[in-house]
Amino acid sequence: MVIALTLGYWVYAMPPSAPKRYILTADTIITMDDANPEVEAILIDDGVISAVGTLDALTLKSDAEVIRKDGVLIPGFIEPHTHPIASAMLGASVDISSIKYSSRSEIMAALKAAADKSALTPWLIAYGWDPVAIPELTPPTREELDAISRDRPILILTQMLHDAYVNTAAVEAAGITLEGSLLHETIAVDSVVTKIPPPATEVTELLVRRQYARYAQGGFTTIGVTGAVGRHEDPIGLLKKISTEPTSPLRTFIYLIQRQLNQHIIGGDLDFAILGAKFWIDGSPFTGGAATETPYEQNEFVNDYLNIPAGFKDNILNPADRLEKRIEKLHAQGYQIALHVQGERAVEAALEAIERVQAAHPIPNLNHRLEHNALITKAQMERASRLKVSLGFFVDHVYYYGHVLPKFFGDERMARYMPVNTAFQSGSVVTLHGDHPATPIDALQTLRTATTREARFGDGKTAESEAITRHQALQAMTISAAKQLGQQDMLGSISVGKQADFTALSGNPLTDDLGELEVLGTWRSGQPVDQRAVSWLRPQLIWGALKSMLWGN
Repeated sequence: MVIALTLGYWVYAMPPSAPKRYILTADTIITMDDANPEVEAILIDDGVISAVGTLDALTLKSDAEVIRKDGVLIPGFIEPHTHPIASAMLGASVDISSIKYSSRSEIMAALKAAADKSALTPWLIAYGWDPVAIPELTPPTREELDAISRDRPILILTQMLHDAYVNTAAVEAAGITLEGSLLHETIAVDSVVTKIPPPATEVTELLVRRQYARYAQGGFTTIGVTGAVGRHEDPIGLLKKISTEPTSPLRTFIYLIQRQLNQHIIGGDLDFAILGAKFWIDGSPFTGGAATETPYEQNEFVNDYLNIPAGFKDNILNPADRLEKRIEKLHAQGYQIALHVQGERAVEAALEAIERVQAAHPIPNLNHRLEHNALITKAQMERASRLKVSLGFFVDHVYYYGHVLPKFFGDERMARYMPVNTAFQSGSVVTLHGDHPATPIDALQTLRTATTREARFGDGKTAESEAITRHQALQAMTISAAKQLGQQDMLGSISVGKQADFTALSGNPLTDDLGELEVLGTWRSGQPVDQRAVSWLRPQLIWGALKSMLWGN
C-alpha cells in the first residue's frame, strides 16, 4: 500500500513537459519583435526559438510535433524590480493592508487577535499599515502596542516598507534607543528587522518557493531582485538554489545591497546572475521621504495627519559626492547600479554621480538604472537618455494612491507624476515594475494602470497625458525590461535565437478588455511551468520545518 501511494504521488508530482523539439501555435502570437510583430507558430529546439512564421511553413520545414494552445502568446513578462524573499515572508505575516481592512478599529482588533497566536518567529510581525489608503489611520502609539503585548516584540511595517512601528519589547530586543514607536526610513527599519530571529531555513525556503510559483501564476518568467532582503542566513544562495533547478519557474537577476557586496561578486548565467548593486538616494513619497525640489504641499492631511512638517523636503540619504565614492569602484568593476529615486533632488544626485563615474571610467554598454522616478523632470529624463540610464517606473502608485496624491504634491506636480509617456519620448529605455511586496503581484494590473492612469478609489485619472499605449506598456514589461537587465539578446521577444519563454493570456492585450484578461500559463526554455502547489512543496523541507517547530533543531 505504501509503495503504491508513493508511486502514485511520484507520478502525480511529475511536472508537465513538452518535447525537446516541437512547434507551438496559438490563437495569436505577439512577438514584440518590430521586424516580425505577429506570427502563427514557433519552432522550439531544446529550449531555444529556432524559427518563427506561418504554421504551414514551419510544418514543411520540420516534422516536429505541433502543440496548439488556446489564447494569446506573448514573450514572458519580466518584472525588473521586486523582492521575493521579503514578499514571501511578509505574505506569512499578519495582513493589515487596505486590501483586507478599511478602518483603524478593524486593524487594531486584528493585531490583538494575533498577539497570542504562533507565527514564523517569536515576534508578532504585521504588514501593510497604510494611512494613505485608509482614512484616519493615525500612528499606533508605543502605549497602544504595549497594551497589545508587553512581552512579545511587535513590528508593524507600512505598505511601502519605509516606516515601521514597534512596542517596547521590540526596542529592547533590538538593543536600540527610540522615543515613541516610529522607525522612520529604511536604515532605522533595518536596525530592528535584522534583529528578528529568523524562522527555520526550511520554512523560509518553502515560502520563497511558493512565492516563485506566485510570480509564474501572475505571468512572469523572469525577475530582477533589486535587493535580496529578508531574514535568511544566505538569501543570495537561496535564490540561486531555487532559480537554477531544471523545473524552476523563473530566471533571477540580482542587485546586491551594501552589506552583501563583500560576500558576492557579479557573474552568472541565464538562470541566475548577479548584475550589480542597489542604493537608496531618498525614501518613500508617502512618509515624507521623497527628496523633492520644492516642499510637500501644506495642508491638514500632510502636516497634521501624516505629521510631515511644513516646508519639509527631506534629506537625501546619499548625496552625489558620497554616492560617487560608493559606486565608483563598483562601476569600474562592471557592476550595474540601480538607484532608488523619487523626488527631483534625488534624481539629480543620482545623475550627477553617474555622469562623473562614467567620465572617470568609460565602459561601453554598462547602463545604470533609476528606480521609481515619481517626480523626475523632462530635462532629467533627457539627461538620463544621454547617459544611457534606463528608467523604471512604479506606476502602481497611480492605481493605489491616485485619489490622495494631489494632497502631497499639488496640481502642478501631479500633472507630471510618474511621467512614463514623457520618458518614452526622451528616448530612454523605459520599464514598469510592481516593487513587491509593496503591491500585489499582478502584471496585468500594472499594464492597465500604465495605459489608463485610473485610480483604485474614485473616478479620477492621474496625469492622464502620461498614459502610454498598450504596445508601449507591453514593450516596457518584456523587451525593454530585458534591455534594462542586459539580457535583450536572449530574452524579451519571440525571436530566432532567443530563449523560449512565453506567457499565455486569455485574450489579446493590444485589443481586448484589459480588465477581463487572465494569465493561462507560462513557459520557461520551452517547457510549461508547473503552477500546482506540488511544484513548490518539498517533503524534506516540510519534515525539516516540522522538526524545527516541534523540537527546535
